[in-house]
Amino acid sequence: MSSVEVKKFMDLCDTLKQLETKKIRLEEQFKNKKEMLTELVREIKAEGYDPNTLKDVIAEKEAELQNEVEAFEKALQTASTELAKAEG
Repeated sequence: MSSVEVKKFMDLCDTLKQLETKKIRLEEQFKNKKEMLTELVREIKAEGYDPNTLKDVIAEKEAELQNEVEAFEKALQTASTELAKAEG
């Protein structure tokens, strides 16, 4: 082997080691994220929700909240109108 080939081989070995280290880190991160997701699903189920229908539940709760806000704004407007009548 020539010195150029040896250098190239050594560079490739270093690159391989770096990639193996990166692969291990990524596998650990994946494992941690998977565990976190599993725990989150467990918590969601413990609260009585089905993770598969959570989007629907969120939409339903947002609609309920929006209705409550609109009712409050209407009552506030009515009170404001009555207050203006009483003052004027």
